[in-house]
This record gives sequence, structure tokens and C-alpha cells, in this order.
Amino acid sequence: MMPLLRAARMLVLMALGACSAEKHAFDRHLAQLRPDTVTALPDMGWPAGTMLCPLSLYQSALAGSAPLAGRVNAFLKKKQFLGGEDWSLIVVRPLPAGEAGIEQLFFKRADYDVLNDPQRIGRDAEKVPAGFAPQTCVTVEQARVLVTREQRAHRKLIIFGTALT
Repeated sequence: MMPLLRAARMLVLMALGACSAEKHAFDRHLAQLRPDTVTALPDMGWPAGTMLCPLSLYQSALAGSAPLAGRVNAFLKKKQFLGGEDWSLIVVRPLPAGEAGIEQLFFKRADYDVLNDPQRIGRDAEKVPAGFAPQTCVTVEQARVLVTREQRAHRKLIIFGTALT
């Protein structure tokens, strides 16, 4: 009877561990930001020259004019990525061409939304400061995030970009 009880306890502990999915450090950082701020990103260990390209809800490809769009879209097409209820961050390390060095991080929809479409930013964002330029893809060295509010729903919006000097 004792081995059966021990096995049952292990199953319960494994199930509890699976239910408590740990948030990525990047997701925790974004969640704690307050509206009406522009901030640099924390050091995530990405090498210099790494490009960050967020994909918002239901977005399955980067706009054709975005830097690295062809390379990233080929990667997404090969993965048969269709977008969905969550957002993701495409991390493109400065490595050889092709899929080498491309990683897609997935994040659950939380108390904020990530936007990268200029029309949606203009329509939905409460305000975009004059010194901030939204970008579809941005290098880690220049990356800034703007936290603002959605005009109608007052949800937090996260917009990737650069600070103008």
C-alpha cells in the first residue's frame, strides 16, 4: 500500500507543478510597468545586434516593410504559425542567414496588450510621446517600450520602439 500512496503523491505534485507555469522574466518585467512610461528593456542576455519583433494577437507574420521580414516570415511559415489569443516575441540573433538564430517566445495574454501596427497604435493608444518612435522590429541596444492605455477599454498597451534623440 505504501508504494501506491507514494506514487499517488508524486502524481499530485507533478500535476500541481504543471498548473503553476512560471512566467518568463521578460513577461514579468512588462507586466509590472506602469502606464505613461517609456523604458529600456532589462538585460535578457541577448547579444548585441539582436532584433526583437513582437507579434500581437492574431498576427501571423511581419509586415513586408519590416527589417528582417522575409527571414522571419519564412521561419513562421515553416512552423505553420497562425497567430492566436496570445502574443509572441521573435528574437533574431545576429547569426548566419536563414532560420539559424531565430527564436519565438510565447506569452499569454495578460493585463496588457502588445501593439505594433501603426494604424492600431494611432487609433487605440491614449498617447504616444513625441520622443518615442514605434518600430516593428528593434535592436536590443535601442529598444524601448512605451506603456500607455487603450482609449476605450483602459487596458495597458505595450508598444516597442526607440527613443528619439
